[in-house]
Amino acid sequence: MAKRSVGVGREEVRAVLGLAVWEVELAAETGLLLRLPDRSFDPLSVRAALDDLDGLRRRLARERRCNATESAARLGVSVQRFKRVATAAGLMPVAEKDVRKYGRVLHVVYYRAGDVDALADHVRADAELRAASTVVVREQAARKAAATRKRNAELAATARAEVERRRPRPDAGQVEVLVWVVALMRVSGGFSGPLKRLRYVDDPGVEQLARLMTQARFRPDELGAMLDDAFPCAGRAAKDLADPDEVSAALGVPAWVVAEHVPHVGGHVPASVLRGLAEDSPSWLLQARADAELQNAVVEVERQDAHRHAAVLGSAARATARLSDASVAGLFGLSEDVVRALRPGSGRWKSGYVEQLMRRRPAWSADEDAAWAEVERRQRRRETRERRKWERMLGWRRTWAQVFGVPLAAVPVKVGRPTPKAIAAAVAHPPPWATPFRRPGG
Repeated sequence: MAKRSVGVGREEVRAVLGLAVWEVELAAETGLLLRLPDRSFDPLSVRAALDDLDGLRRRLARERRCNATESAARLGVSVQRFKRVATAAGLMPVAEKDVRKYGRVLHVVYYRAGDVDALADHVRADAELRAASTVVVREQAARKAAATRKRNAELAATARAEVERRRPRPDAGQVEVLVWVVALMRVSGGFSGPLKRLRYVDDPGVEQLARLMTQARFRPDELGAMLDDAFPCAGRAAKDLADPDEVSAALGVPAWVVAEHVPHVGGHVPASVLRGLAEDSPSWLLQARADAELQNAVVEVERQDAHRHAAVLGSAARATARLSDASVAGLFGLSEDVVRALRPGSGRWKSGYVEQLMRRRPAWSADEDAAWAEVERRQRRRETRERRKWERMLGWRRTWAQVFGVPLAAVPVKVGRPTPKAIAAAVAHPPPWATPFRRPGG
């Protein structure tokens, strides 16, 4: 009779202690229940656990394994904060495992629940430290913001003084007024009336003044007041303004050359100034015209030279694209008659084809006899091709003659191939030669 094992099985332990399978295994792993070599449980440890079942459950709760999410939930903090506190406290995991989830392999770390609960003091200390740090940071940010506001106010005051210094006086010129108004419109973000044509002008004076106005931090009502004061005069000045194309056409030089010597707004010049330059050209304008004429002459000469060069190259290419029989005969050391007989199918000796022959050196180029032998071989091949073509056409004509019952002589010499589809089409619509010939009185 077999000797019965003294251990208690896992299912019996579950029934006695009212535990789940994972709780029984966790109790065995943590030493709360003693497991025998045959994987059964020691009856004495089971009895002791049954006597103190509440204590066993409390100890099991402390031994429970929690991942980072569960640990953060136990402490009432975020996962990122739990990880930061655990690293600072030196909390060591009790198990690590790779889990496949959401199509990825996740490395999961498990902590002991009792150790996680012990981090409550660390969490409170971390919260207090972060609160104190936030207060300090806010104080520093407030001081920095106050210093920034003070610096911006000083810069704005300086910029306002500079803008006021540049404000056009009642006797200011057209260009000065236009630069002022265009800068104001660019800062305020709106162009209207005749000044729309100056919306995208590239003028250093406008850009610099617009930056100053932006730095001065004018309120919208202040910008509007300054714009209302100067807009009527600027509108009249804009109507009497020549654009760069008109300047170039009137003076015969690029507008940027004129802009280097007269007041302008992005290359736009007052019409009165343009008329004065056209009527009485100064020395710099005469020199600019001479330079422009010289440049145009140089460009025209270069263009004509390029055209002649291209024509010469084209003529040379056409001349060298084909070689004469005499030239080819000289290259291969053959007579002109045999070379004429060896012409390719196109009837011309192209330079590229001759170059290939010079590289390959075919057998017929060895001497005169080999060349004439090649001529005879080509002649026989042509004759054979013509004979086969004639025999093929004769077979086609015989087939058509049988289809329509006409003499062979009635079928044209050049006729299509008698395929089944072609025969069906011809029978449906017979050609003129397909009608049998009838003699008179026959």
